[in-house]
Amino acid sequence: MTTDLAAQQARVKGLDPGIAEYDDHYGELVERAEKLLAFEQELPTRIAEPQRLRSVAIVRWAWRLQTAVAAGLIAAALALGHTARWLVLLIPHLLATLMGWSIAVTGERHRQQRAIALALQAEGALVIVVVLGVLSPWWIIGILAGWIGIGAFSEDGPAGQGVKA
Repeated sequence: MTTDLAAQQARVKGLDPGIAEYDDHYGELVERAEKLLAFEQELPTRIAEPQRLRSVAIVRWAWRLQTAVAAGLIAAALALGHTARWLVLLIPHLLATLMGWSIAVTGERHRQQRAIALALQAEGALVIVVVLGVLSPWWIIGILAGWIGIGAFSEDGPAGQGVKA
């Protein structure tokens, strides 16, 4: 693109500005310059695309995994004879993870969205150990704080990124 632009610029330099051929070549020069500028603006997005695609897979499967974990924990809590109070914790967790399936991974925020998806896995592990009785039920406070943090960072940014409505 740059060699074509340089060649066109050399043609324009060699012409007298008063002739019609100059206007044609000058128009082509401007058109090629605009194409080069547009390509240059797309370059960061094109370079980041492989990482964004990797982030898409990580984010998608992290939310799906946590949905499966929540559904499994609901079944386990009922099968193990735990009281229904755990459903107060598990049903919102299930619904929240289902909402996370609609997250659009953008080029600008894909790293942040990947980190959120990994934080979700830590949140899910905490839910598992609390529901199964390994940790005290007081850890529900930590679960709630994690939900608030993950929800806040998953919300739409200034450019309309994040969870789709």
